[in-house]
Amino acid sequence: MHIEEPATHEPEAPSVQDSQSFPNPKDLSEEDLSKENLDPSQCSQAALQMALIASGLGLWDWNLVTNKTYYDPQWKGILGYEVDEIDNEHKSFEQLVHPQDLPGIRQILHDYLQGYTPVFEVELRMLTKSGEWKWILTCGKVFQWDEFGKPVRMAGTHKDITQDKAIATQQYQLFEQLQTEIAQRQSTEDQVREKSQQLEITFDELKHTQKQLLQNQKMANLGQLVADMADEINNSVSFIYGNLHPASQYAEDLIRIIELYQHYYPTPAPVIALHLQRLDLGFVKTDFLKLLWSMRAGSERVKEIVFALRNFSSTDEGQMKKVDLHEGFDSVLRILQHRLKEKPDRAGIEVIKNFGELPLIECYPGELNQVFMNILTNAIDALEEKMKYDCAFTPKILINTEILSSHLSLVNSNEPWVKEKRIGKKHKVIIRIFDNGKGILPHIQRHIFEPFFTTKPLGSKGLGLSISREIIVEKHQGKLKCNSQLNQGTEFVIEMNATVRHYTALRKHASF
Repeated sequence: MHIEEPATHEPEAPSVQDSQSFPNPKDLSEEDLSKENLDPSQCSQAALQMALIASGLGLWDWNLVTNKTYYDPQWKGILGYEVDEIDNEHKSFEQLVHPQDLPGIRQILHDYLQGYTPVFEVELRMLTKSGEWKWILTCGKVFQWDEFGKPVRMAGTHKDITQDKAIATQQYQLFEQLQTEIAQRQSTEDQVREKSQQLEITFDELKHTQKQLLQNQKMANLGQLVADMADEINNSVSFIYGNLHPASQYAEDLIRIIELYQHYYPTPAPVIALHLQRLDLGFVKTDFLKLLWSMRAGSERVKEIVFALRNFSSTDEGQMKKVDLHEGFDSVLRILQHRLKEKPDRAGIEVIKNFGELPLIECYPGELNQVFMNILTNAIDALEEKMKYDCAFTPKILINTEILSSHLSLVNSNEPWVKEKRIGKKHKVIIRIFDNGKGILPHIQRHIFEPFFTTKPLGSKGLGLSISREIIVEKHQGKLKCNSQLNQGTEFVIEMNATVRHYTALRKHASF
C-alpha cells in the first residue's frame, strides 16, 4: 500500500514495544497474573489487555511500511474468529470489510494521513465467522514517524456497535415514521383547511346566488302582483271616477229642482212637511255635494297611487330608459304616504325635497325605484324608532339631487369605476337621502351592505341595502355610501353617471 507523505507531525510519544509481544490473557492463569510472576513491562501489558477486554475493545497495530498488522485476540474474538483464523496482514482487514464501505474507509484514511483530519475514525461493516455483518467502530492514530516525517506505525481500537446501530436505526425509523405521520396529519389538516376554504367560498357563492334568486323572485312577484293589482284597482276606480261627474251633475240638478219647489210652493202638504223636517234638507243639500267631491278626490288619489305603483314596478325591467328621477321619487313617496302621514300615536314625517335641475337619466327605472324605496323605508324605520323614546322629536327626511362635472366626486369608495371615455357624457348625478333619526353604530355600519345582515326583528331578510348596492354599483356603475353619526342621523349618498353603458354590454366584456 502506497502511503503519501503526510503533513508535518510532531511525535506524540516515543516508540513503544512491539504490540505483538502482548501476552494473551486467555493463556495466563490467575497465578501468572500476580505481580510476583510478571515483570513490570508484562504487568502493564496485561493490565492494558484486561482493560480492553472489559471495555469491549479490540486492539490493532499496523506497520505502514511492511503492511504487517497485529490484531489482538479480542479484536478477532469480536468477529467470532480464533487467533489463528486471521492472518496479521492489513489485507485481512480489507477482506472482511463490506465492499460498499471499503472506498469510504480508504478515503478517510487518506485524508487523515495527509493531515486533513485530526483523527482516524470510521464506522463500517465487517464479516463475522457466522456470516453476519457487524457494525464496527474503528479508531486509530499514528504514533511513529521515520526520519523524513513519514508515518511508520499507527494503532487503534475496534469496537462492536451493532446493537447501538440497531437502536439508532430503530430510533431513526421511529423518527421517520413520526415525521411521516406528522406530514400526513399536516397534509390532512391542509386538506381540511383547503376544503373549509372551498366550503366557505361555496357558501358565499350560495349566499350570493340565494340573494340573486330572492331578488329576482321578489322583483318578479312584486312586479306581476303590482301590475295585476294596478289593473284591477284602475278598472274599478275608473268606473267610479267616470260616473262621479254625471252623478254630481244629477245631484245638483235634483237639488235645484227641490229649491224651485220650495220657492214656488212654500207650503207643502203635511206629509211632505213631516219628511222634510226629519230629513234636514238644508244639511243634506250641502253635505251631499261635499260627499261627492270627497269621493272624486279619493278616486283621484287612488288613481295617483295606481300610477305610482305602475311607475314603481316599471314593466320594462330588462331595458334601460331615460327617465326623470324626480318622478321615481314622487312615485315612491306616494306609495309610502301611509307611513309618512300623522298617526294617533306619533307625529307625521316631514319630507323636504330639494330637487336640482336634472336631465333625463339613462337607467333601469324599476330597480332604481327599488333602491329609493329601500333607503326611504329604512329611514322611516329609524325615525319611528326614535319617536318611541322622544315625544318632542320632529322627524324629517331630506332628499337632495344635483348634477356635477365628472371630475368631482362626493363619494370616496373602493368600488371599480368605469373610465370617463367609456361612459359617454361627463356628468355625475348626486342623490342624498338624509334622516335625522338615531343614527347607526360604527360596528353595525361596517356590515349594513352585507347580504342577510339585519338588526330588525326576526323574519326580516336583510337584503334591502345589499340589493341596493348591487343595483347602484354593478348595474349602474355608480357608488353608494352611508354616512352616519349616533343621535345625529344617517345619510345615504348615491353617485351615478348621467349616461352609463348597458349592463349586458358590461357583463359581456367583463373578465371573470
